[in-house]
Amino acid sequence: MQISLQSPNLSALLDNLRYEGHPPVWYLLLRGAGTVLPPEWILPAVQLPIALGIQALILFRLPLRRLELLLLACNPYVLIDYGAISRSLGLGVLLLLAAVLFRHRRAAWLAVAALPMMDFLFGVLSIVWIAVLWRQKRLWAPGLALWAACGAAAVWFVRPAPDMIPALWLNGLVLDGTVELSRFGALLVPLALAEGHLIWNEAPPVAAALVAGMGFIGLGLWLLRRDRFSQSLFGGFVALVFAFSIFVYPLAIRHVSLAAVLLIVLIATLHDRGPQEQRMLTAWLTLGACCGIAMAIANFVRPFDTARTAAAFILDHHLENKHWVSFPDSRAQGVSALTGIEFERLERGCTQSFIRWNYRSRIKWPWDLELELNRVALRSGSFYLLTDFELLDVPLHNRAAYRELLFVPAGVDGQPFYLYQVRPGLPEKRERLPQCAPERRPLRIMR
Repeated sequence: MQISLQSPNLSALLDNLRYEGHPPVWYLLLRGAGTVLPPEWILPAVQLPIALGIQALILFRLPLRRLELLLLACNPYVLIDYGAISRSLGLGVLLLLAAVLFRHRRAAWLAVAALPMMDFLFGVLSIVWIAVLWRQKRLWAPGLALWAACGAAAVWFVRPAPDMIPALWLNGLVLDGTVELSRFGALLVPLALAEGHLIWNEAPPVAAALVAGMGFIGLGLWLLRRDRFSQSLFGGFVALVFAFSIFVYPLAIRHVSLAAVLLIVLIATLHDRGPQEQRMLTAWLTLGACCGIAMAIANFVRPFDTARTAAAFILDHHLENKHWVSFPDSRAQGVSALTGIEFERLERGCTQSFIRWNYRSRIKWPWDLELELNRVALRSGSFYLLTDFELLDVPLHNRAAYRELLFVPAGVDGQPFYLYQVRPGLPEKRERLPQCAPERRPLRIMR
């Protein structure tokens, strides 16, 4: 939303997206909504119809048994990742379901063609579904042409800027493969704990996650064993996720979850399902529904994201005009949208409200961070730091250099906030740093 609203014009928006790796459709939806809605209503207003559409297609159109439909509707990925969280992932799932469920109509090709404009993996899923339509002899030349045009446009829009770098880096075949397998484990057991609380977007403990990851992949191949073609499509998609995560870019749990969506739609198109498969499918969906209901309860009891609490403290104490630094770079993005604060990006000497991925921090240890904060203090005097890192809980050379202002416990998203004043004994200097990403319109949601 920040990229969509803060880009001053369409050209700047498309230029910013070359650091994001996503086609522009979702960003244009948010920008269009911003012309008629206040910023605080944009994300829910765009997402609510998508969430309701996904639930409607699952509950009233998906060709599964009634109990299976109810269990699937309560899955945590359906409720949260595709439902509550406003991002192109939910729209992509909605389009995929529409393409599958209305495949007997030529209008479904509109959904097939739009899939590559959501995300790279949805482009892959569009190829998978075209293979299914080819098998069923339902290919349509105009639909294929439209899909090819949308795919080519998606490739053009996501071509990386010359100085773009990935947000995450690769760590080798064994480690990246192990981590990705644990993320598949979150599809079999979509529940994780941190400090005694349910947490979103995390896999179970490593040993359990690895076993669960192998269990999910084995379950998918077993459920599709009566149809070798569908089994090969599912296995091929899983293999591609692994290959991409090992050799190109590590995919997150939300990306991996699309393997479960593909498994469901392939099962829904099968005409031959035995009682054993039905029992195993029901057991998997029941486990997911229980986890989904638990996560829903956690979301009602605890806030999902506690950025608003941190932002309110800053505004209540009139600190929004102070010199603020964020570590890691992405930590302050929500607070920036709420307060309008420009946060300095360490090691770069520029300020940001959203991130251009064109620099990777060299800070790996607490003393690296301490050295960089000292460097900023020499230039700027006393300043303020927002981080998810508990500075006073690690060995530092000068603990007196940091005064903790606020600790906000993590919400369901698992991200705490720590606010510090760095070098409180020094005078505060007023300085104006350049912006990391040029040409930005201001954004402030909280008043």
